[in-house]
Amino acid sequence: MVVIVVFTIRIGDFRLPELLSGVLHTLQQHGLGAGVRFGHVEAAANVLFFVPLGALFPLWFRNRRWLTSWLVCVGISLIVEVIQSVFLSNRVGSMRDVVCNGLGAALGVVLTWILTESRVCIGRKPPVHYPG
Repeated sequence: MVVIVVFTIRIGDFRLPELLSGVLHTLQQHGLGAGVRFGHVEAAANVLFFVPLGALFPLWFRNRRWLTSWLVCVGISLIVEVIQSVFLSNRVGSMRDVVCNGLGAALGVVLTWILTESRVCIGRKPPVHYPG
């Protein structure tokens, strides 16, 4: 799925910039979303796109290598952006995308950590303290 999105789909093919700009303009006319531009939405989408990847990688490693999982996600993002810059004339690689993807991966890793640690804590019984 990730490969299909990052290497084949071009945002311009769907007229997404024009559509989103129109939606933002309409919202801003009604006093909503003041100052929000297409670049902000694109950055947020890059963050959200890598949250699932960041959430799944720690589950793939047996002992939940949290930092390694995040670094793998950042590495994947970096490789994708380099491939887009070097080999795909219709795509543009961006360090901003790597940063946003890394942030999304970090959110996914942290969410997985919170959920797995809370599950472990729920399963543990508190120690019994006897008077005296």
